[in-house]
Amino acid sequence: MRSRHLYAVLRIRKRQVFIQRLILIAVVSVLALGLSVFLSDDPVDAHTERGSDIPVPVRCKYYTSVEVSYGDSLWSIAEEYLDADHQSVYDYIDEIKAINGLDSDQIQAGEYLMVSYYE
Repeated sequence: MRSRHLYAVLRIRKRQVFIQRLILIAVVSVLALGLSVFLSDDPVDAHTERGSDIPVPVRCKYYTSVEVSYGDSLWSIAEEYLDADHQSVYDYIDEIKAINGLDSDQIQAGEYLMVSYYE
């Protein structure tokens, strides 16, 4: 009977120690996080340059479907949708071909191509 009581007491004590350690870890974690935020001299904002309050414009990439007209080429379509986010017309043509699974530069009137653009 005595060993059963001792076992119960030890089990309760072990649980108390576990809970105390868990609370201690939680308190230390919250303090460490709070100190790191408080001591940070340059908080980061995803829409500003580091060390500046000037917002950086956010540009998103979109896709649209374009119907190929008679006389169109990948070059003419690329020139129409090309913007500053692409290195060159050649790079943009490569992207259009990759998006549409094209192996060659041949396109025909009536086909639809997906092209990317930024806003």
